[in-house]
Amino acid sequence: MSYTGINLGNVKINNRNAILRLLNDHTAMSRKDIANALGLTPATVTVLCSDLLVDQVLTVLGEDRESKRAGRRKILLGINYDRFRVLSISIESAETCLTVSNLRGGKATSRRMATNSSIPPLQFLHQVAHHALRMLEEEEISRSTLLGAGVSVPGIVNRTEGVSLNACRIWDQPVRVGPLLQEALHMPVIVENNARAFAEAELIFGNGRELDNMLFIRWGPGVGSTIVIHKQIYDSHRSRNAEIGHVVIDPHGPVCRCGRKGCLETYVGTHAIADQIRDRFSRETMPDLYRNVEGDPTRIAARRFSEVLRGQDPAMWDIVQYDVEMLARSVCDMITILVPDNVIIYGKLFDEPELRARFLSACQKYDSRYNSDYIVRSELEQSIDFIGPLAVVVNRLFLSGISG
Repeated sequence: MSYTGINLGNVKINNRNAILRLLNDHTAMSRKDIANALGLTPATVTVLCSDLLVDQVLTVLGEDRESKRAGRRKILLGINYDRFRVLSISIESAETCLTVSNLRGGKATSRRMATNSSIPPLQFLHQVAHHALRMLEEEEISRSTLLGAGVSVPGIVNRTEGVSLNACRIWDQPVRVGPLLQEALHMPVIVENNARAFAEAELIFGNGRELDNMLFIRWGPGVGSTIVIHKQIYDSHRSRNAEIGHVVIDPHGPVCRCGRKGCLETYVGTHAIADQIRDRFSRETMPDLYRNVEGDPTRIAARRFSEVLRGQDPAMWDIVQYDVEMLARSVCDMITILVPDNVIIYGKLFDEPELRARFLSACQKYDSRYNSDYIVRSELEQSIDFIGPLAVVVNRLFLSGISG
């Protein structure tokens, strides 16, 4: 990452934040190395770091034992990630996950609840707040240690106002998620699209610390994408992200939730694939799957996709393979246009080893370089339920929000 510090008294806050971002990417550095990296004077860095040490935002990590110079070794400083806690709320179509962690993702506690889309959004959000407050009380987590709450939702988000404009399969109307939860929880609340939030997590905690340009593909339950250019997440001034799931594959195809016909998501989303399998399901066409679900077609559902994929029926895998190749073709088209340093894949369907292998194989039909070294599974996959909301809070209230 490229860093620029300005040694002026009226931009002290900028320099403090630059130090935090630098240490977040490099884990530990001496004051002298910080000054050299940011273009600040050693005296300025000493004053700023002293303030951050007093506030317990930074911590002394010890001497640099790899230093070969004679005399006194450098004293390394690092971020105290236990200084604050963050409440992460990940709202997905099936369930909502509530997690409290430190600033690095060290999980303190977590709860899950069903996402009830059958009741008004306001009522559901009050339920979320109630569960969150009860979790904090039961775990004896002090409010004074909480930096804020991050919320991730599917669909379009007005992040300035904290409004979810349309969360697919949850609500189809604008919902003031941020203001409602902020009033109920009595803490700052930041709302972000789930795919964009995960990309933000990669920039702070994962591959983004080393890569400049990335394409993120999320598969399951829908299909999402995020573009990172020069370490910045691309979006339009209309709060819209790059949506590979809504690229039109067949103009005469099924109607998508976005109003278009034949979007990629209407073919390769988990609900769509489950519907396709269910349409051709019988004891004769898919005997293995028939046994696995005990003849009950209702068990062929998006929420039970791992169970469905245990079957070895050629008829079922023909359907899945067709959809995998459709997704691979769309992703390869995006790669051709954007030429990212790496493609980062994540999501519940990419969790399935067979689907991941088939996807990579399909991509390599277009270009042999599109292998597992180029199309990389996210290192943050195991933290997908909370790492995105955590990242938006860390980025905006800690790395960019520490005040003097």
